[in-house]
Amino acid sequence: MILIVGSNHDDVIYFQSALKDAKEEIILNKYRAYIGTILNQNVMVLQDVYTSYVSGAILTHIIEKYFVLMVFCVGTCFAQNKALKVGDIAISEMTTFGDVDQIKMIKGTELGQIPGYPRLFYAHKELIKNMEEALNSVGATNYTLCTFMNSSYYRKDEQLIEELSMEDSIANRNKNTVVDGITTGVALASHLFDIPFVSVKVIEGQAGQKTSIDSYIKVLEEYAIIGKAVTVCIGEISRNDILRG
Repeated sequence: MILIVGSNHDDVIYFQSALKDAKEEIILNKYRAYIGTILNQNVMVLQDVYTSYVSGAILTHIIEKYFVLMVFCVGTCFAQNKALKVGDIAISEMTTFGDVDQIKMIKGTELGQIPGYPRLFYAHKELIKNMEEALNSVGATNYTLCTFMNSSYYRKDEQLIEELSMEDSIANRNKNTVVDGITTGVALASHLFDIPFVSVKVIEGQAGQKTSIDSYIKVLEEYAIIGKAVTVCIGEISRNDILRG
């Protein structure tokens, strides 16, 4: 099964509409999912997932219960650098917990690292390649490989994000840094089970700043582009076996 994860209904509505023979299922008596097929592949579309705490926990449950082959994380993110514009598409190259600091607790631990786990979780290279090719095929040129930093406060506290970036060598050396709330939790669960993942999200604005109506309209337009591209990816997966790892 291919898993597509988003937060609100707008994130996943394209995929819900594309599902054939869809049935609704409530996961853990709380989270709404839709199961069906897209291009003859079994697909689960999951919504109402907020924060990496929830995404990591619920994905662990789903992966244990279902035979999940790979995970696509969709929705919106916020840019750390002004070079990235509203409506651009961010593809995860790597992701880290931007709101974790265990340096004083465990010797050798880096900022953003949970002790015992990598600091950086890398998206699956073949999935990234397929995603780029799929975006090209649907006419999208405004996509960029990005470092995703997890944050539970990125919409509100611009100063805190700025301070974190000044301290964080990853953010300093990679101008294509975005923040979101669920990708790193998805990456952690995928890492535990050795399942390929990639996050492909629309940039909604600058971190810490409010989103305007005009910006969100532009975001909604890009949702359809991402939906088409992920669907193309699923078609390619049907024809070409992508190995785990």
